[in-house]
Amino acid sequence: MREVLRRLFPLGHYSDPIQRRQAIGTYSGGVLLAAAAFVFMVVALTVSWSGKTDTQQFVVLVGGGVLFLGALGALFSTARGQQVRGAVVILVAWVFLIAVAALSQVIMPQTYFAAALFGISLSTALVGEQALSPTAGASAALLLIVVANRAESISDPLITLVVIFLPVLAMHTAVNYLLARNPRGMVQAAESESHQQQERIAAVSNDITQRLLASRLAPDNLYLEIIRLLKDFSGAEHVQLYLVDTDRKNATLVATSSNVPIGQRVGIGSLSTIGRVTISGQPVVVREAEASQGHRRSAFLPGTRAELALPLRVGTEIIGALDLQSQQVDAFANGDIETYATLANQIAIAVDNARLYAETQERLNENQRLFEQTRTHLREIERLNQQLIGGAWAEYLRGAPGTPAYTVDRVTGQVEDAAEWTPTLADASRRNQVLVRQAGQVKFVSLPISVRGQVIGAMEFEIAPEQDVSGEQVTILQQVVERLGLAAENARLLEEAQRLAQREALVNEISARLQATTNVDAVIAAATQSLADAFQAPRVAIRLGTPVEVNN
Repeated sequence: MREVLRRLFPLGHYSDPIQRRQAIGTYSGGVLLAAAAFVFMVVALTVSWSGKTDTQQFVVLVGGGVLFLGALGALFSTARGQQVRGAVVILVAWVFLIAVAALSQVIMPQTYFAAALFGISLSTALVGEQALSPTAGASAALLLIVVANRAESISDPLITLVVIFLPVLAMHTAVNYLLARNPRGMVQAAESESHQQQERIAAVSNDITQRLLASRLAPDNLYLEIIRLLKDFSGAEHVQLYLVDTDRKNATLVATSSNVPIGQRVGIGSLSTIGRVTISGQPVVVREAEASQGHRRSAFLPGTRAELALPLRVGTEIIGALDLQSQQVDAFANGDIETYATLANQIAIAVDNARLYAETQERLNENQRLFEQTRTHLREIERLNQQLIGGAWAEYLRGAPGTPAYTVDRVTGQVEDAAEWTPTLADASRRNQVLVRQAGQVKFVSLPISVRGQVIGAMEFEIAPEQDVSGEQVTILQQVVERLGLAAENARLLEEAQRLAQREALVNEISARLQATTNVDAVIAAATQSLADAFQAPRVAIRLGTPVEVNN
């Protein structure tokens, strides 16, 4: 039903509350006039009027038609956003109707007078005080014409009515003027106050933002700035900020302008103002005269006569509360609660952002710590790997029959399985970097051979002194040498695996021989023979028992 009414009588063109009220009145007046006009026309056409002339019946019919057309015009104009024009159409139709009816003596002057008073009130409601003068003037002029038309002499009783009608008409007009001016002034004052309130809130919100940036999103600094800001803004002697704990059982004091210990806790849902605010999410005002209960008085700080507690809400979650206490009993008027509530919402957002930023920074610091710890562990693992690889290669080279080394001379075509440690080879190995040096008529390019950062050797090129070594060539050489090192490491690991397999096979073989014997002498003999064969030792001796002291 409401949707149908919104479509039939739209109000989207009227944002001002007075304009909306006048538009609703114009719609209502148009509908009522249309209904009345329809009734008049039906009565004029279907009912036989005894004692009335055809002229009077015709006047009623025409008047009803005029009212009906005026009502339609008023409804159409109001729907198009032209409410004043629609209201004027209704007023003109109304004045025309009662004028024609009065001049045709269809109605008595007293009835016309009542209709004129209604028209003045209607003009005030639909248009405002600017329509009073023309409506009242037209009504007064028509009243004089009607009275004069019906008066037979200057002493006729109708003339006497003018003495009553005109003063009453003037007083009615004055009263409507005052009534029309007063609501508009009140609305303008309310709009001005609302605008000033919004400016104050915007200024404080901007101040909060600036102080938030100045505090660099450090929660402790921001809390102190909020306390100073609210104390300056409200004039309260005591300002306190509570934040709800993560378990949502208590609210903890994090900042205050008084000597109250930081960290004090208040149970959520307790009888204190903070407990009530954090559970209900609604502002609470307590004054000295109302603080008859002990829990309320105990919340008052020295000199406090009025207290205002405000929830800090982010979405549907309450993250804390603000507590303002004043020495003025009339502080925190009901009209200011909305302002403080709006300010509390702004503060809640700032506090929540600061807390999220602090939590994010804490997580980042923790992640950075873990990253540094992991990197340290990786470095230690890499160092241990290098030590293991270096030790493995040192052991491999000690056990090898000869150090792996080769030299290729492309000029003579000679290939040797030996290579001396030249100065460039030694420097490249010690420094673990590519070296390019020129000695006499020869240029040397030396590269270290490394496996996972551990140098296991080096290689050297002799080139003509005029030959340049580009960066791309050096990159190719490094990649080749890197793969050479990996290939050598893989080959070493394969040889080591083979040696381990051979050793395991030898151990298994000796164990099998020992298990095949049936007495101690046979075990000792088998062990001696097997170990002599395995190690190719010229002599192997095994004896059981405890050695005795030998005298020389």
